[in-house]
Amino acid sequence: MKKIALFAVALMLLMPALSFGQDQAIGLRLGGGNLVGAEVSFQTPFGRDRAELDLGWGGNPDWAYWSLTGLYQWVFPIESGFKWYLGVGPALGNTVYSGPHDKTDGLYLAVAFNGGAEYNFAEIPLQLSVDTRPELPLASTDINNWFGLAIAARYRF
Repeated sequence: MKKIALFAVALMLLMPALSFGQDQAIGLRLGGGNLVGAEVSFQTPFGRDRAELDLGWGGNPDWAYWSLTGLYQWVFPIESGFKWYLGVGPALGNTVYSGPHDKTDGLYLAVAFNGGAEYNFAEIPLQLSVDTRPELPLASTDINNWFGLAIAARYRF
């Protein structure tokens, strides 16, 4: 498991070198899934498409979690600043449950799918998006993260 986490961090550090002169973006992604929280989101071009890396945290009175998700996204222009995208990649995280029910917590590994739409402002370096990211657990806790809308605001540079 440590090797997978190390590989994900190394890939994140190498992605800016593959950026081919297109915009990168960093910001916040809020909401999505059963454990609504916040994620620091980083996007970088990857050939004609892009890679996205999200570090999340959050929870509710019964759950606390962190997650690291890496996505390869295929990006399709719609018109003048609007785009839609589809993506897939690994998700790694940890949950801690302290509620009244019998739940499994701990480390989890999942395949994350992603789909959404975004608008890139021409006048200012701002990107706004709405998406969903269902996850298929491979080694899991009692998380069923099948649907949830999230909004994101990112600074493009």
